[in-house]
Amino acid sequence: MVDFEREITHMGYKFEKQLKKYYHRVEKKIYKQPHGFGKLSKKEEEKYRYTTDQFILFHTKGDITPLWGGGISLFLVVSSLFSDDTFEGFGLYLFIFFSFLTVFFAIYYFTKPKKEQILNRRDGLITMTGFYWQKNITMPFKDCLFAYTTGGEDGTGAFMLQAIRPTKSKLNSYDDFMVSGDCYDSMSLICWYMDKNRPLPPGDAFDEFRQQDYERRKAEGFPRPLYQGIATPEATKEQQKERMAIGGW
Repeated sequence: MVDFEREITHMGYKFEKQLKKYYHRVEKKIYKQPHGFGKLSKKEEEKYRYTTDQFILFHTKGDITPLWGGGISLFLVVSSLFSDDTFEGFGLYLFIFFSFLTVFFAIYYFTKPKKEQILNRRDGLITMTGFYWQKNITMPFKDCLFAYTTGGEDGTGAFMLQAIRPTKSKLNSYDDFMVSGDCYDSMSLICWYMDKNRPLPPGDAFDEFRQQDYERRKAEGFPRPLYQGIATPEATKEQQKERMAIGGW
């Protein structure tokens, strides 16, 4: 089994009290029965998601921002060359600005560091991508704060789950962590998975690991859940009965 443990880089937030008052925050809890992860082929695992009872690696190259940003900027630069007033007045400033953006995104695309998103259930850690050239961030999941996007006026892009990156200033950046449905569905699935005192969440991606995960929790005496949420029964009635007898829940 591949070990995706990463060295901890942050232990919390400098302005945690202010962030906890942020009204777009999404608390870590299991809000509802989430959509589960389906089992992927080996080829798909290498492209999209690697899943076990200990780690989930979401493959992300961080290409969307430079490709979209650079592509749009390049399109505007090329289009402006066919305009008669491009190099006059305000048009010149726009041409210089978008030319700079095109070069910026091109440089970033070829020099950006490796981007990773990892849920480390075994050690209770989360790894998120850094901001542009910033290295990946790894911190205890219990300390990580989440928020949701507000989207546009028509609601497009709203209620998407994001991890708040820890910074040394009051200016924050965010890493998209949409893994299922809306922000509450995504948080329910992530929090359920990261609560290693609960059985594995729904989805046949976890089926081959359920028995060994059950035996691990049984050996530990079925400790109570780490995070609040809905009831998460065992896979069988016999297992549920045994958990009740040993763990009392």
